[in-house]
Amino acid sequence: MATRSTRRARIAEATRRDILAAGREIFSQQAYSEATITQICYEASVTRGVLQHQFGSKLGLFVAVFESLQHDASVQISEAIDQHQDPREQARAGVAAFLDACTQPAYQTVVLKEGPAAMGWERWRERVAHCYADLVRAFVDMLAPAGQDEYASAILTATMRGVLTELSFQIAQSSDQALARDHGLLIVSCILNCFRATSPDSASPEPIRVGIGQLRAGASRYLDRVAAGETIDVLRRGRVVVSLQSTR
Repeated sequence: MATRSTRRARIAEATRRDILAAGREIFSQQAYSEATITQICYEASVTRGVLQHQFGSKLGLFVAVFESLQHDASVQISEAIDQHQDPREQARAGVAAFLDACTQPAYQTVVLKEGPAAMGWERWRERVAHCYADLVRAFVDMLAPAGQDEYASAILTATMRGVLTELSFQIAQSSDQALARDHGLLIVSCILNCFRATSPDSASPEPIRVGIGQLRAGASRYLDRVAAGETIDVLRRGRVVVSLQSTR
């Protein structure tokens, strides 16, 4: 009896893998709204009932495919981070691995292009954050000194999530994705070289003060000024949350 149950479990798991592979193939090539359960069942050689038993619905299968791609990217990021001891190199290697994932067609289509529409923005945002959680943590650990104000650390975390999310979208939409990936890594290198976390009490000699919105709108211009030796304090509601300063 135990052997029969084990055999059934193996068959069920193999069937699940087949459906997941079929879903990954189809969702990677078609928009979520255009893909059909009939197509997926035909590709996986299963009935609609079997698919629904395993994943519940087309959306359930899409989420499973999404999570499998996220898992693959997360493993690659963690492995890249673990190859280095220096926090700065850990962050740089992790970003490179993440940006590499963003150039993969399946990741682009399922995670970046179709994910937000199929899953809803908030659900998508929450799940994507898990993918590069280790990477964001590496940034925060490096840029925020021990004992850093929790509010400032939270702002830094949100900033890095925003940077990585926007870079992923830019790469997916670029006509030259390899070049976009290299530019993205260069921008992150500038951040690593120029940003240091600061407490609201710290002072710098006559820094330039800008709001987060101003920084976002003129990021390139402000990074050039930092590279030239100027110090820029980034404000949120009148409070300094991050200071940009060249390390050279």
